[in-house]
Amino acid sequence: MKEGGIKISNYERLVKRRTLKDIEYYPTPVEIYETITTNPGWPYKRKAEFYITRDRALVCVLYLLAIRVSEALRLRKMQFLFPEDTGIQDRIIVRGIKLSKARRKEKLRKELFRQENWLPLTGARAPLTQFIVDYLNLLEKPDFLFPFNRTRAWQIVSLLTGSTCHWFRAFGEDFLYSQWNYDLLAVADYVKVDPRTLSQYIRKRYEKYKPL
Repeated sequence: MKEGGIKISNYERLVKRRTLKDIEYYPTPVEIYETITTNPGWPYKRKAEFYITRDRALVCVLYLLAIRVSEALRLRKMQFLFPEDTGIQDRIIVRGIKLSKARRKEKLRKELFRQENWLPLTGARAPLTQFIVDYLNLLEKPDFLFPFNRTRAWQIVSLLTGSTCHWFRAFGEDFLYSQWNYDLLAVADYVKVDPRTLSQYIRKRYEKYKPL
């Protein structure tokens, strides 16, 4: 497939590589920042600054919120609450993220939400939050942040980063696991997935053990 004169030759290959064993390296927040700032991304012919800001925000949303691409595509501007709205200074709260898969089979998918998640305004990942803030400031209407389909989202992320939407969710989950004292159940509860499923996408850390 071509758009803007660029052929996405590795798109299908990236889509098929989905599990932990296929992820050769988990980038740090600094490395993710450097990747999306140094890579020119899609060669847009009009409104380039707006669309590049949008594409960077998409990568950061997937990583910081550790969500599925289908969940990211449903996000609206009104779901983001800033410190001036909440009085909490170290985060932007994202409320009511509708889940794409049911954690508990007895409940309908449409009833399942992440009630509250956070975008950090301090710490190593704060510069990535700023990409999302920059994009939100450009949006005039409280509508969908990313008004395109899953295929287009995968194309954007793979061209900008060389990784997949699915991988960035895994990168985000893995970072939380490393920061939350390697507590798998805490991360699973935060991202609302079964711990057994989550364990396939994070690295098992030997660092928590003392040297022998």
